[in-house]
Amino acid sequence: MNRYAVAGAVLGTGLILAGCGVGGFGGPEKEDVANYDITEKIAQMQVETGAGDIIITESDRKGIKVTETIHWRGQKPKAEHPVNGDKVTLRYDCPHGIGVTTCSVDYRVEIPKGVALTLNTGSGNITLRAASGGVTANTGSGDIEAAGLTGKSALVETGSGNVQFKYTAIPDEVEVETGSGDATVYVPDGRYDVKLDVGSGSEKVEVAQDRSVPNKLTLTTGSGNASVLKS
Repeated sequence: MNRYAVAGAVLGTGLILAGCGVGGFGGPEKEDVANYDITEKIAQMQVETGAGDIIITESDRKGIKVTETIHWRGQKPKAEHPVNGDKVTLRYDCPHGIGVTTCSVDYRVEIPKGVALTLNTGSGNITLRAASGGVTANTGSGDIEAAGLTGKSALVETGSGNVQFKYTAIPDEVEVETGSGDATVYVPDGRYDVKLDVGSGSEKVEVAQDRSVPNKLTLTTGSGNASVLKS
């Protein structure tokens, strides 16, 4: 499945947002930091940012702690975190009005164990510091890096950027796709059904390969190296 076109469109949007801010249009850049806790029992968390970094840290805590760093020129964006059942969504809206408004939000989130994650940024990096739930992560332009993973599944895409995922427990299924960038997955020693598809780049596999096992690792790069290494 080729998702480069979608990633490229997101990349374009992210670059427009970031590029306008650099030029100083809309006055000087402003910054605000907001901290809050989410006390509801959450099983799923979705983070949506058109431009900005996402950092997730999993620990033994019970609730979710969020730190939002908001950057803007023109009108201040509105950030919100609605809860629907056992799912919370972190998102923001960049206002459109007279004059030039550009904005971005960086999210730093501390979560309890077992929360399933869906993370999307048009332009920015995604970092996971331990995660035991399933992970879906997408960035149009930026690196995606994760360590201390024990979850069973991951679907990871970047239009332009490197992906590095490090597992400490054997996953059931991991799929990584990069348009331009290296894809590297570290897994414990074992037998895996490994599939690599590299347009331009090298391939490296350190684990035993077996098509009959249920543990699947699929790495696809348009331009970049694909590696499955022992953790």
